[in-house]
Formats: sequence, structure tokens, C-alpha cells
Amino acid sequence: MTEVQRIPIQLEDYAFTEQLKKILVPKDESLKGIKQIVQTELNLKRTKYILFFGAKKGKNFQELTNKDMSLFWELAEAKNVVIRVRKLVDLSKVKKLRENAVQELIDLPVSVLKVDNVTPRETKARLIDVAKTFLAEIAEDPKSAAFRIPSRSSENVGYDDTSKMVLLGSQVVDRQFRHLSSVQSVVQLTGLMRYIIEILETEKHATKRHLFYRDVNLFSNQRVSDSLIEDLGALLRVSRNSMNVIASAKGKVIGRLSFTEGGDRIDCTQGLGGHAITPMLDQVEDFESDAEFVLVIEKDAVFQDLAEDKFFNYLPSILITASGQPDMATRMFIKQIYETLQLPILGFLDADPYGLDILRVYSIGSKALSFESVELAVPDIRWLGLLPSDIKEYAIPKSVLIKMTENDMKRADDLLQEDFVKSRPQWQEQIEIMKVTGMKAEIQALASKNWRYMTESYLPSKIDGGNFI
Repeated sequence: MTEVQRIPIQLEDYAFTEQLKKILVPKDESLKGIKQIVQTELNLKRTKYILFFGAKKGKNFQELTNKDMSLFWELAEAKNVVIRVRKLVDLSKVKKLRENAVQELIDLPVSVLKVDNVTPRETKARLIDVAKTFLAEIAEDPKSAAFRIPSRSSENVGYDDTSKMVLLGSQVVDRQFRHLSSVQSVVQLTGLMRYIIEILETEKHATKRHLFYRDVNLFSNQRVSDSLIEDLGALLRVSRNSMNVIASAKGKVIGRLSFTEGGDRIDCTQGLGGHAITPMLDQVEDFESDAEFVLVIEKDAVFQDLAEDKFFNYLPSILITASGQPDMATRMFIKQIYETLQLPILGFLDADPYGLDILRVYSIGSKALSFESVELAVPDIRWLGLLPSDIKEYAIPKSVLIKMTENDMKRADDLLQEDFVKSRPQWQEQIEIMKVTGMKAEIQALASKNWRYMTESYLPSKIDGGNFI
């Protein structure tokens, strides 16, 4: 009888036994036979798992199926194949979130200001109407002529429990044409209006920095021109994007998503570092995806880890990061995905008050841009981790925990007084855990278990159990 040739194959198991070993597999063994060998070698008889394979120094691991067996054996015979054992994850919890993500018209209070995403043509028409009205008032009664700009003071900004967003109220501030206290601001605002018209007519985009340098003597410093841009958006009831004014973007996306950007088709499964999110979101359209959820990641380093592991091939997902506090373009991009694809959004942030503060901006909006909350905020975002309660539940070593500072404690106390936290008992509970333990942790602390613990164990466990709030 001819002896069966057995080929050594590298086996990696970070999900269950944290083992690295070689197994001997009969040449041309079936997928079923390989699974039985792995099951016996790792004692996984009562465990649900799936096998992924790839080249030893490759990055593109994929699930091992019957149709892939020829490629698998080609790599195996070249002694260049690795099998990874991964948990079989039940996606029913995130699928249920997706079923509940059907969009409904937001019933905003009558007294709040809402801006619209409109075409450059519509923005220009609104700007001209405002200018004509102002000129007509000057001709009729110069003393009372004014731009009536919605007030963005803290007294006119509040959390609305119905829409679950920070919104701008109906109070206005008169910038009078003939008043000493506001005449300079009126001159600066009309100058800005002229430059915005130029941008819209040439169909170009400009950063806030560019607008400041359009006339540094007029604006004196960029804080003035930045504030006037927000004033003008509120006055016209249009988003900043509608004025073709953009801010520097720092967001990245990778995963099971494709879209058209300026006429080019972008496939976000390609590459390792992620695709930069453009601030010119009026040029982005035609989203397509077979993902089940979006994972918004606080840290760029963690985003890169998940991107390198091709985590989205394991659990069908879209990964996005803004590398800390989210910029406007990243927030709007996430909102577009949420509304277009109706995918659940899960937040993966540090277990500290500042991680929760970042999640707050994604969820309810920011006070500075409260008049754009409807276009930017995703109230249904879920906090997947790192939850303060996870520190104990997942036995994160004390050696990687960080003691809460006095400022941390104060920020935690401040958050507990916020209306949006009071309306979320589970968020309150997590903040109290921080305070009681006096400890915080960054999401990188998960790597203290092993280098693949985050992707092979923690995130699959959280998704499988629906352990997000």
C-alpha cells in the first residue's frame, strides 16, 4: 500500500487555546477532513469555529471553503500556508439592530433651527435673497437694518430628548448696519458673503483657512472668519458643505464598502492603510455594501491593526476612524452611510471620560455645530467597547490599567450632570464604574492578552453576545 503523504501546515489559534503549532495533513485531504484534524488537535469538539487560510507572510486571509481547496493545496505544497482558527460568530444581534435602523422623519421641536444640505445653486439663491432683503432695509430705515443671525450662545443650545440631539433654539442676534458694536462684524460678514458667491460660481471648494487668507486684514484672525462661516450657515439655513466650504479631514475608511467619489469608483476592501475620507462629500455618492455593521474606532493605531488583519473579511463590516475627536467630514460620512445603507453604527473607544465624550459627539452632536446636528449626529450609535465593565469581565491585567486623574474624575462628574447621560441609564452605570474603581483603560490594553486577542476574541465575543449599549 502506498504511504499517504502528509504535509506540515502551520496552525494559529488565538481564539480558543492561544496556540501556535504545526499539524500534519494528508495531501489533498478534504475540507471536512481538515476540520476534523483541527478539532482533534485543539480539542474543539463542542466549540463552533471556522477556518481561515492565507500565505504565511500575506495579509489577505479568507474563509476556507470547498471552492478554495485548490489554492489552499497549492500554498500548502509550497510550504507557504497558514490556517487560522476563528470563532463562529452569531450576527443575529447586529442584524436585529439593522432591522430597527429604518429611518423615520425626525420630529423636531418647532422652536429649533435646522439647516439643509442643498445644492450650490440653492445656496447662492438664498444668499442673494438675504443680501437683497438687507439692502432693502437699509434703503427704508438704515437705523433698524440688520442681519438677524441665529444665536449660537450656550443659552440657545440644548439637548432635546425626543430627537436625542443637541439642537439650536430660535433666539436671534441682530447685527445692525448703523450700530458701533456690530458695524465691523457686518462689514466682515458681507465680505465673506462675496467670497462665498465667488466659490459657488466657480464650482470650487475652499477650506476655512483659504477664506481667511482671502483678506487677512478684513478678518484680523482666523477665529473671526471661522465664526462668521458658522454664522452665515445658520443665517442661510444651509450646511457648511452646501457653501462648498470644507475643513481639513483626517478620517479613514476600510472594509466592505464601495462608492463613487468625483466620478471614480472606490473599493474600500483594497489596500492596507484605509481610504482617506474626502471633505468634499458632495462628490460622494452611490454607496454599496454587504457589511452588517459599521465599527467607528477612536484610535488610528487600532484601526490599522484591524485593517492589517482584514477584520472585515472575518466579520462583514466597515471600519472608520477619525483618529480622536471626530472632524466634520468623518461625521457626515458616517451619517450618509447610516441613512443610505441603514447599517448599525458601533463605537469602539477608550474606557475613560474622554472616550465617552467622543462617542457623545458622534451620537448627539456638538454644541459648536448644534444647528447641523440633524446632518451630522447618529443618535442610534451603540457603545460596543471598551466598556469600563469590560475591564473586569474580560480580566484585563492591572498592569495596563491607568489611574483616573483629578481631571478625569471631574469630567466624569460633569458627564453625569448632562441631560443626554441622564436619559441613558446604562451610560450612567458605566461612568459610575469608572468612578468607583478609579481606573481607566485604552483599547490597546486588550493587546496585553495577545496580539490578536482584540480581533480573534474580544470583538467577536462582543458582537456575538450583543454586548453593546
